[in-house]
Amino acid sequence: MKADKNVFPYSLRNTNGLATVYTGLTARDYIAIQAMTGLSANSKLNDRAFEDIADIAYKQADAMIERSEK
Repeated sequence: MKADKNVFPYSLRNTNGLATVYTGLTARDYIAIQAMTGLSANSKLNDRAFEDIADIAYKQADAMIERSEK
């Protein structure tokens, strides 16, 4: 899995039939969101700043992406 691969892309058409394409999240962002959800549920981390938890989540995402590329 590439870190810059987009997940959940979509497009919307306006009334003129023209489409606007939205690329969605990167795989890295999506994995970090999932990791941060789990980390936020851990009461042992309640005293940590949100920025610290986000850093941990991105480190987990990076590790998962690196592992998946092996």
